[in-house]
Amino acid sequence: MRKISILTLCLTLSTTSALADSQFNAGNALDVFEGLFGVTEGKRRNHTKGYCITGEFIPQGEAILEFTNSPIFTGVSKVNGRVSHKGGKPNPADDKPALYGLAFELETEAGDYHIMNMNTEHFFPVANAEDFIKLLKAKIAGAEATKEFAKNSPELQNYKAYHGGLDKSLRPYEGATYNSVNTFLLVDADGKETPVRWAFEPAGEHEIVLEPSESFFLQNIQANLDKGEVAWNMVISLAKDTDDILNPSVKWAEDNTKIVAAKLKVTGAMAEVEGTCDNVNFDPTVLSTGFALSDDPMLQARAEIYATGIGRRLSEK
Repeated sequence: MRKISILTLCLTLSTTSALADSQFNAGNALDVFEGLFGVTEGKRRNHTKGYCITGEFIPQGEAILEFTNSPIFTGVSKVNGRVSHKGGKPNPADDKPALYGLAFELETEAGDYHIMNMNTEHFFPVANAEDFIKLLKAKIAGAEATKEFAKNSPELQNYKAYHGGLDKSLRPYEGATYNSVNTFLLVDADGKETPVRWAFEPAGEHEIVLEPSESFFLQNIQANLDKGEVAWNMVISLAKDTDDILNPSVKWAEDNTKIVAAKLKVTGAMAEVEGTCDNVNFDPTVLSTGFALSDDPMLQARAEIYATGIGRRLSEK
């Protein structure tokens, strides 16, 4: 795929998707984010605090080539990425457990581009964009409104029950696992499509090596880089016939066929003012040959919110 400039992406992003017939509006959705978190001018409205990473995306074996002819699995790609805290606060504390994000842009040897954008959540709290905005509005209204929303949302109840039972130990960005959450399609040379999700799992022990403080994560990943390799394995899960591929609030079973398809190796980590990740729109619908979007409507919602968001924040710089 030819690289699309940020401005072109913002101006030409299609809105004639499945969302066109819904009540979803990207501008209104972004307003809700700003109402919940406030506005840090020139910064992302969600995942506001973060750092740039550079690296390499290295294919691991040939098993995945049975399902896709994507060039990201046939040669080493350059990585321009970002690690971040979830939420729109500018300075959330590093020394308290939280949800994180990992996003990066791949450039293949032939100049193809591919973007991945993931969270440490295993699945979304709701199934669609409209309910997600209703949830954010409830949070703005306060604890009672949030409880009322949850009482009428089995999806949110399931999300809280599952994620509430996970280990809450403090971990750094490089020690976390990141999940695609949405379903994508692998496409082979004959056009056969295979629904998949994936996770980026730490390739080795990447732990806290510095004394925790309110803002030590950048120094921690740099210290781990000085010690040795910082990397994640891309583990792709193939959908079974029983998996709900269009509902991002449903977690797939653990016994799906899994393929270790690639390794994301970090070569550098730096503040955004020193790196090149700040102006990248990490739109997960920008895909290389050999991938396609599923009909999960949350994918298009994410793309539209990101495009609107980058337009706003770049206009503030």
